[in-house]
Amino acid sequence: MMNQDILDLEYKTLHVVMKMELDGVKIDVKKCKQTLKQLKKFNEKLIRQIQAFTEDEINLESPPQLHKLLFETLQLQPKIDKVGKNGCYSTDKSHLKKLINQHEIVPLLLDYRKTISLINFCKQLQNVNPITKRLHGQFNQSGTATGRFSCSKPNLQNIPNVKLNDGEINELIILESRFREMFIPKKGCQFICADYSQIEIRVVTDMSQDEYLLKAYTTKDTNGKNLDVHRLTASEVFNIKYSEVTNEQRSIAKSINFGLIYGKTAFGLSASLTEITGKPHSVEQAQEIMDAYFIRFSGVKTCLDSLITVADSNGYSETIYGRRRPIPQLSSSKLSERNAGKRLAMNSPIQGTAADIIKMAMVACDEQIKIKNLKSKLVLQVHDELLFEVPDDEMGVMETLVKNTMENVVRLSIPLEVGLDKGHNWAMAH
Repeated sequence: MMNQDILDLEYKTLHVVMKMELDGVKIDVKKCKQTLKQLKKFNEKLIRQIQAFTEDEINLESPPQLHKLLFETLQLQPKIDKVGKNGCYSTDKSHLKKLINQHEIVPLLLDYRKTISLINFCKQLQNVNPITKRLHGQFNQSGTATGRFSCSKPNLQNIPNVKLNDGEINELIILESRFREMFIPKKGCQFICADYSQIEIRVVTDMSQDEYLLKAYTTKDTNGKNLDVHRLTASEVFNIKYSEVTNEQRSIAKSINFGLIYGKTAFGLSASLTEITGKPHSVEQAQEIMDAYFIRFSGVKTCLDSLITVADSNGYSETIYGRRRPIPQLSSSKLSERNAGKRLAMNSPIQGTAADIIKMAMVACDEQIKIKNLKSKLVLQVHDELLFEVPDDEMGVMETLVKNTMENVVRLSIPLEVGLDKGHNWAMAH
């Protein structure tokens, strides 16, 4: 469901996407093959370590066999109440993460799952066109209900974004960090990566006009820098000074800020808090933190409630710029479906508005490149991030063009902010 302005935007975006798909992006196939070889070797080691806990060989892709190993042979205590139709407890990622402290086999299984996924993705990245020698992903600009892009063959929206800490020794994390290094510009060019900073929280701020969120984006700290919205949230929720907020408290506040956008419940927040702190958090404790948040950030609460009310009345949610999403779940007779509809009613206008803005930015940057008769190209779009392949002699003009265009493509009540980096592979430029 779209109004004419959104239809016009999608039409203009289509031309940008067509060029992006046709141009493709260069892949360092040699590094890709080396990483694939190391991933396979690492996976073989994982399988040997896992099999050491079994008397017989086990098919790690078989949920019933994993159920038997974990909950019968090793006698782990499940963290869910119900079994599936096959009479087995779930062995999916979310359940395994809850069991991680019960036995050393669990982190090995989680690593195995991730490694298999990385191996498959590594294979897909080698499917470069034999003529262009570049990888040409397929981007669907209406691939999600909120208007965000989806991508296939391969799904370039799921490229790992891992930055190594000094002295990192975890082999899997090291291998995962190499994926963005595989994306390289052609000879004589560099990448410019432009990333909207906290765009969805900025959209919430604009929509809600919450005084504390507005303060975060319009006030400077003692060093003349903008306040950190997550640190400010933590100081308000925990009733402590901004300067006294710990990294753990900031992480909790970040989980709250982003979680509420997606309609996270107290149950979901309790799981996030447990993961962040390494200590068990009950649903009641999570609810207390959420209540404290909404008391202080009352503008956000009012905004989210109004989004549900409007969607319930109209039968659809709507972004700032008029993109509509039908939400029939709100009229369901089932409580679980109505609650799911409420989460969609809160999230869709926020995520959809961010999707509208990134499309406007893509169109505007493409127009400016044409006006200035530049050879630079937009080669990838990943969520709130644009990746440009830029000739060396155009780097200066493109850095200014991209940042100014993206930050001024729309006017919200608070400024948009774009982080800009450059480099000879995507990892360096992000």
